[in-house]
Formats: sequence, C-alpha cells, structure tokens
Amino acid sequence: MTSLDRIPRMRIIRGADCYWAIGTRSIARLPLAAVTEDRELVPEAEQLIRAADLSPTVERDTYQLTVLVTTRCNLACAYCFQNTELPATGQTGIPLRIAGMSIDEDRTGEILEFAKRQLAQNGKKALDVMLFGGEPTMYMDQCLRLLRGAGEIGLARASMISNGTLFTVPQMKALEEAGLRDVQVTFDGDAEAHDRSRITIGGRGTFARILDNLAEVSQKTDIRWQLRVNLTAESIKGADRLVDRLSGRLDPARFGIYFALVHDPGIGFAGTVEHSRAVAEQVADLYGRVGEAGFPLPRPTYSTCATCGETSGRTGATVNANGVLYSCWESAGQKGMEVGDVTRGYLPESVISSRWVACGYTANGQVDPHVRQTFTDTLDALLLDRHYRSGRLGTGKVREADGAAA
Repeated sequence: MTSLDRIPRMRIIRGADCYWAIGTRSIARLPLAAVTEDRELVPEAEQLIRAADLSPTVERDTYQLTVLVTTRCNLACAYCFQNTELPATGQTGIPLRIAGMSIDEDRTGEILEFAKRQLAQNGKKALDVMLFGGEPTMYMDQCLRLLRGAGEIGLARASMISNGTLFTVPQMKALEEAGLRDVQVTFDGDAEAHDRSRITIGGRGTFARILDNLAEVSQKTDIRWQLRVNLTAESIKGADRLVDRLSGRLDPARFGIYFALVHDPGIGFAGTVEHSRAVAEQVADLYGRVGEAGFPLPRPTYSTCATCGETSGRTGATVNANGVLYSCWESAGQKGMEVGDVTRGYLPESVISSRWVACGYTANGQVDPHVRQTFTDTLDALLLDRHYRSGRLGTGKVREADGAAA
C-alpha cells in the first residue's frame, strides 16, 4: 500500500464522509475505507485513481515568462512582499520597497532574445507572458512593446496582475489587441477596510476608482477578470458585503473571485488571520456567497508553478526590470536571490540551489508550512463537500469510487 503523501501529482484529503483525490485535471471521491488508519491507500482505491488518470502527463508546449515591467508602484500597501521595511512606529510615510526600476526599449529587446533562446533550448513552441510589477500599467508603452514583441516570437497567451487604479478603455483595448487575455485585480475587503489598506502613496483610498474602472473596461473589452480578495483580520469581517457589492456592479459571467489569507513577509505587518478550521469554515461560507451571487466557483486542483517549479528556467522564468533572473516573483529584487540574467543565462546549479525558492516562501518564516497546507486541505475539503452535495461541481466532474461519473 502507498502512503497518501507519496501519491505522485495528486492530493488526497479527508472530507466529511469520504476522501477526495485531487489531480491536475479531475477529482475522485473515495469511500472512507479507501484509506487505512496509517494514511495508506488500499490497492483497490489506488488502482481506481490510476485508471481514472486524474493527473494525465501532459508536456507543456508553452514557456511561462513573468516580467516585472517595473518595480515601482503607485500604491503603498503595508503587507506587500516587495516592501523591505515599514515606517517606524508612530511615523507616517510609505513602506520602503525593493529598488525602483523599469524596463526600457533596449532591455525589452534583451528579454525577448532571452525568451527566444529559452523556447529553443527547452523545446517549447510559444510564450505564456505574465506582466507583473510593481504596477505594470504605470508603463503602458513598455507593456505593449513587450507583448507585441512576444507576438512576433509566438504568443500563446498573456495575462497581467494589476491594482486596477490606472485602467482606461483605450489602453486596455490596446493591450487586448496585443494579446492580453486575463487580468487579476485585488480588493482588500469591502470599501471601508480596503480604503484603509490599499491606499495611494498620498494616503487616499482606491476602492471606488478600481470598481469604476473594472465596470467600464469589462463592458468594452473581452478580457477575463480574476478578483483576488485579500483576507486580513479586518477585511474578512466585511468580505460578504464585498461580494454583494461586486455582484451589483459587475457581470459574474466575466469575473472570477477567490480569497487569499495575507501573510506577513517578515516586515512587521500585524493584521494576519489565523490558519484555523474556524477561519476555513468562514472562507467556505464566503465561497458559498460567491456561488449564490452567480460567480463561477473555483475548483480545488493539484498544480505546480511553471516558473519556480523546476530549477534553471526549464519551464519558465521570472525577469526583473533590469534583466536579472529570479526563481519566483516573490524573490524578485531581493538581494542575494539572483539566479542569472537575460544576457548570460542562468548561474550554475551549485550557485542557485540555495536561492531557488517557490511561491509562498515569504510566508514560511511566519506560518509553519504544515499549518498552511493543513488549512488549504481543510478549506478544499469543505468546498468539495458542500459543492458536491449541492450539485455545483457539475455532472461528470467527479469520479465515484466505482468509476461511475457523479
């Protein structure tokens, strides 16, 4: 029998009256008897999930290129992982950040040449580009130049993470024409909590501006939108009101919503939320509200990051605005975390092995990784239990223990 922790490319978690086997493509619902007291999968259940092929081996033919168009930002969020130090207690001001820089035309050319080489060396056919920052829309010309250049190489898809404060219809249409398909924008809870947290450098709230921008731009482009809702000790209290407000202004068919607990990246942010079952149940209730409002519900999955999942840029790369390479956007710009540059490529494995970090690493010093994973598993089990009972998982999306579609 095989331990649950040793099943490749899959998570198996305990639900209310079953176990859930979560793969990269599909989910199986197993009876409690499928797992022993020693957390081992009985042979019959193992054969089932292998036959169901929940995580088919599919070689990505795209190369994930994340580019920090700029490290500068027009906001001053206290919890940002790009902050290096908060203002002293009792003092006003904005947090100190990683070194400020932005790409120019020459650097864009170097990044695109690097991308060409990576495609050839790793047998990939096209680029999957993520525009990142800082705030990338502060430098729209560079965003457009990068996407258009990627289009000449081969652009499968482009996405962007933005704070949404600077959107205009003409600019977003231009980005869409250049290949932009998906954009993520963040809210820090409902208006009152958001405007105390997600503030401009001058200290002003941004909630109304972001929501107005999204309402306008989403009506005049075909871009898909993902709304991340950051949950802190303050923002979680009004997150249900936020969902109601969003459903009144935005088309649920065009937007997805997901919730994320904010971690302190080690700079003294004190508003984090405990990774407890009670909080997991509260977040599950919020997802219930999301579904009732007509927004699509995210489905738990097993996934690895194409950028930091494999060393030396085999499947993807993170490039800072100065052309320096990092393993992950969370480490970009941090001293001592460089793993190469776009002109000379990656440093030797012996050098970068201690610098190669993965998504979420900034939280490890604040929250035990096991505690974080337990929270994720608890929340996902709650969601799967509830959505299975309500039928929201959809016909054919869950395989029962006997192999029949649910």
